Amino acid sequence: MKKYLPPFLLGFLALSFQIYLLREFSVHFYGNEITFGFILASWLLWGGVGSLFASRITWDFSRIPYIYYLVILLFPICLVLLRFSRFILNTLPGEITGITPMLLFSLALSLIVSLPLGVLFVFNAIFLKGNVTQVYLMESLGSALAGITVYFFFIPIFSNWQATAIIGAIVSLTIYLTMHHRKKKICFLFALLFLAAFGIFDLPSQKIHWKPFEMIESIDTPFGKLQVIQTKEMLSLYNNTLLVYSYPNLASSEESVHFALLQRPQAERVLLIGGGAGGSLGQVLKYPKAQVEYVELDPEIIRLSLKYLPQQEIANLKNPRIHIYFQDGRAFLNKTQDTYDAIILNLPDPSTAQINRFYTKEFFSQVKKKLAPDGIFSFRVSSAENYISDELQNFLASLYFTLKDIFPEMGIVPGDSNIFLASSAPISLDHQILARKIDQLSLKNTYIRSHSLFSRLSPFRLSLLKETLDQGKKSLNLDLVPISYYYNSVLWNSQFHGLESSLFRLTSRLGRFGLLDVPLIGLLLIMVFLGWRHKKSSFYLLPLAVMGLTTITIEIIMLIAFQTLYGYLYQKVALLFASFMIGLFLGALRGKKRKKKGYLELLIIQFGFILLIFLLILWLESQPPEIFFFLYLAFLGYLAGDLFVVSNHLYLKEKKNYGAGYGVDLLGSFLGALAVSSFLIPLFGLPLLTKYILLLNSFCFLFLLWGRKF
Repeated sequence: MKKYLPPFLLGFLALSFQIYLLREFSVHFYGNEITFGFILASWLLWGGVGSLFASRITWDFSRIPYIYYLVILLFPICLVLLRFSRFILNTLPGEITGITPMLLFSLALSLIVSLPLGVLFVFNAIFLKGNVTQVYLMESLGSALAGITVYFFFIPIFSNWQATAIIGAIVSLTIYLTMHHRKKKICFLFALLFLAAFGIFDLPSQKIHWKPFEMIESIDTPFGKLQVIQTKEMLSLYNNTLLVYSYPNLASSEESVHFALLQRPQAERVLLIGGGAGGSLGQVLKYPKAQVEYVELDPEIIRLSLKYLPQQEIANLKNPRIHIYFQDGRAFLNKTQDTYDAIILNLPDPSTAQINRFYTKEFFSQVKKKLAPDGIFSFRVSSAENYISDELQNFLASLYFTLKDIFPEMGIVPGDSNIFLASSAPISLDHQILARKIDQLSLKNTYIRSHSLFSRLSPFRLSLLKETLDQGKKSLNLDLVPISYYYNSVLWNSQFHGLESSLFRLTSRLGRFGLLDVPLIGLLLIMVFLGWRHKKSSFYLLPLAVMGLTTITIEIIMLIAFQTLYGYLYQKVALLFASFMIGLFLGALRGKKRKKKGYLELLIIQFGFILLIFLLILWLESQPPEIFFFLYLAFLGYLAGDLFVVSNHLYLKEKKNYGAGYGVDLLGSFLGALAVSSFLIPLFGLPLLTKYILLLNSFCFLFLLWGRKF
């Protein structure tokens, strides 16, 4: 087994480090799914480059263990660079950055780790005398075990840095004991000391990152990295760089509650989704009849709040009128049989696909079903006091028209934050009516007071805001077409006056023809060109490129769909990747055991991709159960592993380039990952993009049929 251990360790290291790079990258770069696309694309790019050029390198194979040690030591350095990226970029802690530094960091960090991993794939194949199938098989098995181990063992117990150190130490020890490397104790001992220091440096490095603010506690949970920050009199809680709440912040907590409950001051059953621990619960309790069901996904948010908030807020959290549920807010709403007089959504702007799922037509429709006939629903998003730019107009309009499509009555409060109100019963934003209700209830507010309402609710401001939104793009934000998430990304990047804003403006202008039709036509022309050249190797390698592009695109589609329906991708990403890798291993095993690995088998497998993608188009609209995602990714991996073995077998009969098939597969994946999550999914949606992938695979099938002539 010793000769098969190196490729196994290669897969185990590759997926483990990829998962933790994704988790840490989402912490330091805004927690946006665009980061997933950039990291995956960069990782695949450099892995493919390393694989393609490794065969040109002359190397003493007794030194292979040194490359493993190098990767184990380089990855922690990448995480250190990532944590201190704000000093390199000259930004404040928690400050958002544009896509240019995000892309540059993903390219640079992936180069450091993924390039040597791509080289190791080829070196392992040469070491096993050209048995690429066996290397691919063992690498897939290692990756599958890594995903399962990370999910069930490392994520629940250890921080990202601690887990990285432990994984590196385990692999270092395995190398030392099995790769005839016992005489080289210095490398092994140095690796252990370095990894131990790296793990210990986790908390101190976070404190340095947050300077000049004081970080008083940090914890990695299955749902994100929570960090408690103290700044003079204010306490702030962040989750993956996104602000959960700051305390005291009366302006925020008052406006999140009172504009809604002043519509229904006699409300008895109130559902609060998120954001209650920062002061909003105390505002709801000012209404004497209100009984609150407060839903929070991560129990650690409440634990940290009880530990650090002042006694008054702790008392609010423990008030018998408050019932706390630790569950995804959308899942809670779907399962509950109760109806509510008021539902208050108190979450950040839809800047990620995970949060966007609370601002879609499907979610609003579910809210309406769970409201009493005269119940009120509210949420707030960032806006501008005076000038609304085109980017902000389109973002707000997408929410406005989506909400309007579900509720017959609407009202929008102007200001730095816009408070959206919706109901099946009349809504009043008359400042005099609301002022009387404040006085009747004797509400002791600081910002939402009777004599200050006119400045915010003047008829002119109300009508101007409504007119502005009516003139925006009439786009509906849907679960599978998260257009508000895209517009929020456009708005976010409009703050930067370089590549970011230009790129998003360009994508808006190109539309479906420029972003989907033209690339598909281009790929079709490439197939025609390769077909006319009549080179057998083209008919063996091109399916690998299409398979790489297809699998990474479908994987990202499945990740976003899973996030939309179930809302905790940060926790489940390791298990989803593991499902694909298990399928990849089983498919490669099937390919290895095939008695015949001919062109007909290649055609059959390619047709299998067409059927599987067609089924996905049918299933996406039906909101399948959670288990579907794991099974589907396993089947996808099965076909990919089988195709890789068959294609490589045919190609290596023509040329002895052991890294070509693997490299082409990864480079195809790079193209898919770069484009899909960044622009195509939020702009065009999952169903349409899946149909284009179906077309691409159909063209590839026809290309292979053409190749049978030669």
